[in-house]
Amino acid sequence: MKRFCKLSRYSIAIALFGISAHAQATDFSIYTDTLQNSFEDYSYGGGSNFTATTPLHSGTNSIAFTGNNFNAVSFDHETQALNTAQYPLLHFWVHGGSSGGQHVRLDLQLNNSLVANAVLDSYVSGGAIGANAWREVTVNFTQPPLSYSGGFDRIDLQSDVSGAQPVLYLDDVALQTAVVDHIFSNNFESTVIAPASNGMLIEHDVTVAAMVSDRFTWRDSGNKPRVAVLAHNDGQSGPNAGTYQNRGGALREFRYQLPDNSTRIADVTTYGNGGYGGFGYVVSHSKNQFCNGDDSPLGYSIPGAFQRVFEGRHHAIFRFTQNYTHNCSPAGPAQTILVPVTIDWVFSTGHDHPLWAITHDMSAVAANYLEDDSRAPYGELNIDGDGSTDIDGVAWGDRYKFTSTTAPVTLNSAWTWNTPNTVPYVKLWLVTNNATMGVVQSQNIVQQDAGGYFNVTAMWNKTSVTVGANCQGATYKMPCIDYWPYQSINFNLGPSTSNNNSRLAWGTEYGFLGQSSYHIHGSTYWGGPLPDATQPGWPKKSYSTYVVLGTHSSAPVEAQVAQVETVQGISMTAAIGTVVSSGPAGVNRSDTVAYAPAGYNAVRGALALAAVGNQLDANIAVATGTLKKPLLIVSNYSGAYPTTVRLNGTVLVIDQDYFPSMRSDAQELWITLNSDFSGASNHLEILP
Repeated sequence: MKRFCKLSRYSIAIALFGISAHAQATDFSIYTDTLQNSFEDYSYGGGSNFTATTPLHSGTNSIAFTGNNFNAVSFDHETQALNTAQYPLLHFWVHGGSSGGQHVRLDLQLNNSLVANAVLDSYVSGGAIGANAWREVTVNFTQPPLSYSGGFDRIDLQSDVSGAQPVLYLDDVALQTAVVDHIFSNNFESTVIAPASNGMLIEHDVTVAAMVSDRFTWRDSGNKPRVAVLAHNDGQSGPNAGTYQNRGGALREFRYQLPDNSTRIADVTTYGNGGYGGFGYVVSHSKNQFCNGDDSPLGYSIPGAFQRVFEGRHHAIFRFTQNYTHNCSPAGPAQTILVPVTIDWVFSTGHDHPLWAITHDMSAVAANYLEDDSRAPYGELNIDGDGSTDIDGVAWGDRYKFTSTTAPVTLNSAWTWNTPNTVPYVKLWLVTNNATMGVVQSQNIVQQDAGGYFNVTAMWNKTSVTVGANCQGATYKMPCIDYWPYQSINFNLGPSTSNNNSRLAWGTEYGFLGQSSYHIHGSTYWGGPLPDATQPGWPKKSYSTYVVLGTHSSAPVEAQVAQVETVQGISMTAAIGTVVSSGPAGVNRSDTVAYAPAGYNAVRGALALAAVGNQLDANIAVATGTLKKPLLIVSNYSGAYPTTVRLNGTVLVIDQDYFPSMRSDAQELWITLNSDFSGASNHLEILP
């Protein structure tokens, strides 16, 4: 089942089930079994068959198209030019045959001149043409990336590569008028707005890579489609590499567009103990010595449950829960302890990177029984869409920034670890294939400790030149593989051998889970230079991170680190409404913590304000840097979408200048602003 969110219950019925009693989108058919309404076949370059008999979306015929050297299926309406004012939408269905993934470009012409063109993947549900399945395509000519208003008389679907492509199929091709819902025209729920053409697309119960999943498609900061697939964890068994049974509960596919508008698909690896598991599951190692089996089970092997917490017009929260197995005890005999874990994935229009948040609930376990770490989010994806190229570099940030400086990375790579750092992160990258993946915490390291494992602080503010061989019993240059503050590819490398594995994990000290107080990373307890400070590791432990995928050249991990640094310097005031100063300490928690700074909800990565009478008048001052496309959660908000949103006195256009979602059960209005904040004055007004 698929849906554009968030709609009224009436428009949900329209969008999902085709009920036409309320909504009208008048079709001007181009092709249904044959060409209609005076459209002619102007296809060129061969490869087109307008009378294919299988597969069919409906009727008796479809169009088969085998791409080769920029040939095209072309629909020409020579008798009369059409106009986007009358028909702003093109709607059809595409089937990728047994292969899928074909690259197609949409060209719009008038009088044999090109007036607009865009990559078709931008409009395909799921972000790309799929194998063995029909996918819906809805093109709004007037919205980006086409952004065309005016006349046209020809539509081409052109193969977008120089070589051959597998056959694909088209069916039920039509131009459409804009949707008019008679519910709204009759003043019934007249304050409920119509669905957004660029809204978040959520598909329930789709099978992707042999596992039943939910698929999320949203528009990122560049108005390009991104796709994330989360495999259900409620009992299914998926493919595995022979080490663990695969029970889901992870990100198993992520798609985004490259600068040339092609689509990169980061999918699962197929080897080792992480094979087919994906990314974002729980792993915890134990310092306790008495173990009953595996001391660090991979969370994708443990079933649980999932919940669709929030499905909005432009935002969504998807939740996994499970009882994670801790098998090690401080004294014999070893016992197995089950700790409830909650993981939330948050997707937002206007943002590139989903937020991943976790809570470990150890309240049913005695304090100081567990002395474990947390390495979640954990896992691996083929970050370049292929996975065969050896990793060029690894970097992380604890109190200092570490970067390998020779490629491909081996245990003898040169490195630097001498730039002060405040926001924890870890990343891998490929240069030639221009790909990177990383994890960035939503708080700084003082607010939420991160990094761990023995004493690495002797290498802080050093380089491989100044330190030399540093691991007892080994002669390689890199930090000892057991001492990396965030687990990554350290156990896959050799002194002279690189590796293509792209494993990423978080890192914390032992005791982060289970101890009433544990010694933070870099403290004197571990031999470090910091005061012997502690933080609580019991009864509950929560933190949030961003899962970052993108091109290495665009440095998205560094950009996300900069955003978390920037938000530390904000100060907010409210003339109408209030700045929220505290909130839940983590996902699926009722206890609260003070926000730092006031108004920053690090659990959701959002600015937090409260309305009065569904009205807000607030200012957000940014001390340094630029806060890009901030997410706001306005609480104490109920009813309809606002009638007016203004930024610095300018009225904003819904779904263009700001992207809202109503979370009615929590009485929240979520808004991603399509603007950047800097300086002392960023005046926001919301009117009911």
